[in-house]
Amino acid sequence: MIKKEDAKKPILFISFVLEYLLAFILIVSVFLGIFDTLRIIFTTYIINFSKPIDYSQLNYIFAQILLLVIGVEIAIMLALHKHSALLEVLLYGIARKMLLLPKDHGMVDIILGVISIGLLFLIQRFLINRKNDISTSFKDEED
Repeated sequence: MIKKEDAKKPILFISFVLEYLLAFILIVSVFLGIFDTLRIIFTTYIINFSKPIDYSQLNYIFAQILLLVIGVEIAIMLALHKHSALLEVLLYGIARKMLLLPKDHGMVDIILGVISIGLLFLIQRFLINRKNDISTSFKDEED
């Protein structure tokens, strides 16, 4: 008869391998997305330099860059298994949403974003203990 703990080990190992594989795929896609963003910037600012940049073009470039940042943060979250990494992903997602609001939207969305970012900072400050944060650190910490 196989013990329950022994049966969990291969499943956990496969889960960790799949998470790292997904994080690697995400990093590769972010790396390729950087080239796409550079192409957009090159086309907008250099090839069409005689045409002024309008709000929607600049908004699109910001959206691309912030989406790449969120992709990197998700890869970090998958690799490190830290509670604080999840909060950072949420923080960047909310900040992206706030920055990319259309001009015609009201202040309610911005106020909700500010409140939610404040709540995330409160959660990080008071509910997440650095010592108890589940993590796989880059450095080996000796106590």
